[in-house]
Amino acid sequence: MAQNFKKAVQNALLMPRKKQYEKDYIRLLKEYEDQSLAVFNYVSSKEVEEETAKVVERLSMETLVKNLKNHVVYEESRFYIIYDPTFGILRKESERLIFEYLLDNPYAVLIYGDEDYFALSKDFKEEELYKARRAFRYYKPVFSPETLASFDYINAFAVEGGFLNDLLSNTEMLSASIYYTGMMYELTVEACAKLRAERREDLICHIPAVLVSKGIESDISEKEISESLETGALLYPEYQKIIPALSDDKYAAIRQKAKEKLKLIPVETDITVSIIIPSKDNPDMLTTLIGKLNLNGLKKIEVIIVDNGSNEENRAKVEAFLEKCDFEYKYIYAVEEFNYSKMNNVGAKVARGEVLLLLNDDIEAEGHEWIKTMASYATNKGVGCVGCKLLYPDGKIQHVGISAGIDGPAHKFMGEDDSLKAGAGDNLVNKNVLAVTGACLAVRKELYDRVGGLYEELKVGYNDVDLCMNLYENGYRNVLLNDIKLIHHESVSRGVDAKNKVKSERLSYEKAILKNRHPSLMIVDPYEGGSADFKLRFEKEKEDLSINASGKFESRKSNDEEGWVYFSFEKFEVKISEDEHKILVVKGYAVVPGIDNMRFDFDVILQKDGKQFVIPTERCLRPDLAGRFNGSENTELCGIDLRVSVDNLDTGNYRIYMYAKDHGNVREIITDTFLNIDI
Repeated sequence: MAQNFKKAVQNALLMPRKKQYEKDYIRLLKEYEDQSLAVFNYVSSKEVEEETAKVVERLSMETLVKNLKNHVVYEESRFYIIYDPTFGILRKESERLIFEYLLDNPYAVLIYGDEDYFALSKDFKEEELYKARRAFRYYKPVFSPETLASFDYINAFAVEGGFLNDLLSNTEMLSASIYYTGMMYELTVEACAKLRAERREDLICHIPAVLVSKGIESDISEKEISESLETGALLYPEYQKIIPALSDDKYAAIRQKAKEKLKLIPVETDITVSIIIPSKDNPDMLTTLIGKLNLNGLKKIEVIIVDNGSNEENRAKVEAFLEKCDFEYKYIYAVEEFNYSKMNNVGAKVARGEVLLLLNDDIEAEGHEWIKTMASYATNKGVGCVGCKLLYPDGKIQHVGISAGIDGPAHKFMGEDDSLKAGAGDNLVNKNVLAVTGACLAVRKELYDRVGGLYEELKVGYNDVDLCMNLYENGYRNVLLNDIKLIHHESVSRGVDAKNKVKSERLSYEKAILKNRHPSLMIVDPYEGGSADFKLRFEKEKEDLSINASGKFESRKSNDEEGWVYFSFEKFEVKISEDEHKILVVKGYAVVPGIDNMRFDFDVILQKDGKQFVIPTERCLRPDLAGRFNGSENTELCGIDLRVSVDNLDTGNYRIYMYAKDHGNVREIITDTFLNIDI
């Protein structure tokens, strides 16, 4: 009864906030719709349409097939947006976006953009798409061969007329006289494979803007959708049922052909592998891991254990176990402080394998076939590091790739249910990512040595990310294999860093090192769609540095050490206005996972020398956040869009924190972003 009373009081306290939230949502949604209408009117104006039509036009797959029969030749200087209406609606502004993108990128040959989803009502009219309640957005990566071989992530694309003529004259599958499902995918693969073969892969360009919108049908009434404060939350269960395009079994033959065309079939299969396992005082897990791999009798796989100081009893257990093993092994023992990078480098120096497999001792795996698969992928031309899906013992996601960018690095979709689609299918298909975890990572020894192995100044954290970034910057791509699934008891041997103050400070220090070593990748993750949307020029002209928020020196403290704020920043920078004022520009979002976010106010905190400059955030509409966080409600107004004068701040380096205040139970949370900014 006391619990019911407490909940009733809490609901009463939150009622004014709920009413204000509803007012804010309606107001911001109207502003968003007005912006969409402004874009529609701009691209529909006669002057803009005529200018655009001289350079870009749309070409459906059905029309393209008809043109083949009539031997139509396309103008070499024009660009054609090829699309399949059955896979989404090409937006009205698409031609203009390509037109203006080409002004800045005149050497592009093939251009593709993002796609989003909207609530499909019964009386929907395509010409009124700009009015649709848009929900989820798929932020696409830079050109990603392994991802393309898993599903048609590119969908619609614009292509140069001269290249299109050459492509069609040498493409056998387009000899068909009628259109068939999968033809668009095959054409996309053919085009990308041709540019790769010609060593012009860098002319395959991604524009961070939505070109295609897809309707989501559901049993939810139009009235419910129009009155809902979170269209995305209503539609999310339906969205999770939409599998990545052409990734199901009936298109397996097309995907196999894609692998062949893109030259992604592993050539080497009989590869020598050195498994390097750092371990200390964890003999039970270590021996269980090795035992379940069933390596006895194998001549091509060796195990190297690097022990930095187990006690004598545990050391004896490991040695006794190894003496009974019928495979090649090395047990390197030296009492030293824990340095994950150094331990792996020590193992790599004595490794005889063509491929190194870095493996944590808290991994659970059955058999060794997966090792051969990862090793063969690692030997593919152009591939750097190869990782796999890791799950917690309860089946939740621990690792399906690591993203970076301004708020990274972070494990993608960590803690989410693996039985459901995460994101755009990040846990379902093999794909390219910026980084994979060192808990299970395969890489050619020659590449590992070439970049200097793991950076030993990164003793505990981010050394795996640094390795992957090094290889990416040297022209290699990293691959995640979701069809290999292992169990990971994360941080069993050394604890969870975020819950320990000393370890948290060390993590912050190591993140600063990573940022200094890879500054551009710590601003934009190329596999997460870019840092900011590509804006049409008329939209850019409207952008200004007018102040819309203010900050002041106050004190904020946390009374909830377990809570945390998930955040992402597209922009966090200081700009100088025309009248010579310093303006801090912040764009992104902040969410408290697993709870109704209507309850929270969020502040951005700049801290230096113990003083806090606190900037309250105003609600900002972000339709793409709906449904993205398990158990989180009312996230669509968790966007951040701040322009704040920082003229009154002392010059210097400031640490950035996110603060959230819960008006339901007076909870206060502060999360260290591990970011710094110079004022």
